[in-house]
Amino acid sequence: MKKFLKTMWIGVFVFSLSACQKYLDVQSNYGLAVPNSLDDLQKLLDDSQIMNLKFPSYGEASADNYYLSQSVYDALIDYGQQTYIWQNYHMNYGNDWSSSYNTVYNSNLVLDRIKKIDRNESNANQYDAIYASAKFYQASQYLALLWTYSKAYTEESKTDMGIVLRNSSDFHEPSYRSSIGECYEKVITDLKESSGMLPEKTSHVMRPNKYAAYATLARAYLSMQVYDSAHYYVDLALKYNADLLDFNNLSEVKITATYPFTIFNKETLFYAELLTSINLTSSRALTDTLLYRSYESNDLRKSAYFKVAADGTTTFKGSYAGASKLFSGIATDELYLIRAECSARMGDVGAGMADLNYLLRYRYKEGTFIPYATKDKTEALTLILKERRKELLYRGLRWMDLKRLNAEGREILIERKLNAQLIALQPNSNAYALPLPEDIIRLTGIQQNPK
Repeated sequence: MKKFLKTMWIGVFVFSLSACQKYLDVQSNYGLAVPNSLDDLQKLLDDSQIMNLKFPSYGEASADNYYLSQSVYDALIDYGQQTYIWQNYHMNYGNDWSSSYNTVYNSNLVLDRIKKIDRNESNANQYDAIYASAKFYQASQYLALLWTYSKAYTEESKTDMGIVLRNSSDFHEPSYRSSIGECYEKVITDLKESSGMLPEKTSHVMRPNKYAAYATLARAYLSMQVYDSAHYYVDLALKYNADLLDFNNLSEVKITATYPFTIFNKETLFYAELLTSINLTSSRALTDTLLYRSYESNDLRKSAYFKVAADGTTTFKGSYAGASKLFSGIATDELYLIRAECSARMGDVGAGMADLNYLLRYRYKEGTFIPYATKDKTEALTLILKERRKELLYRGLRWMDLKRLNAEGREILIERKLNAQLIALQPNSNAYALPLPEDIIRLTGIQQNPK
């Protein structure tokens, strides 16, 4: 068994060294069997295919920003259909769970191996950046897994089942599910540690810096409904990059192009993508009709985000990946919306509306946007949450938003229409914690989510 594991690791490592060259100029040494130096460990972290480009997408495929036509639904394989209507699906290796835990494994391997390297005055900066990056990647995947496979974080749910927290790269370490509270504590602790050790700037947005850690902390606290902490960390993140794209600078040709946005644009603080989902491809996923109609005619997002077909249906094209892939990294537009929401929830409605209006000024045709004006907290939150949904489509955030908003009593109902029948997902349903893959349950014996 040990010989098999070593052989498997050699193959994984060789693949890892070569996979990221599309984005980062990383040199590979195919003669290496195990990582023995800081440079080797950095190359592991620079494997973008594993570390950046496969964040969970099943939650987004379960959410309400899109619908499938009957013919498209009928042509899907089983797990695509079952995901769409929130049923248990029998999918084995090659899913959200396994992809995320590949990232976790690489992170743990780096953390295990770096212990064997002496930290000294000459290598301290590189040593700390590698250690903190591994912590960041792992915590980011744990957070995304929690959003997908666990209930919303509340005082009542803290003792419910969370995800598996792997403590090392040892395959023989048994797997078990920690509580939701324990999992979020691990995420927060590791992100705080990494934020203190990561560099302020990196050579590429696919490598995390301390402000990406601050932004991820803001995401985590927002999903926990701890709004003062989310506000604190988003403030820190915006000190690094507060730039917004002015959609007025997109030419008529560009804004109506197949993909209007450039990859690694100036809003991008950290670059990541969702794992490809068969449900969410532009040839299948049709934009929710009411959502599309909520964009005003002078809202440039209506042209930049959507392609309108001859039959009037619309598909999403506005990914910051600059292609058909779906961006799930951290961008400044999200940060402004987090701060706007947290300010409003904390009673500073004026600050919340100022952030919202500042963002929207860059999204509407120049001279046409009329700033929102309200002093009412409830109205302000309604406006902010509406614009959050309209701005952050297909970034892996909506499923988490549905869970946390329903947990506070917003009673958001999702419905799918198939064969002239409505299939509904009730607020706070157990189905919001998606089922774990059957092969994981079978191999590890860990408990499945309740139906």
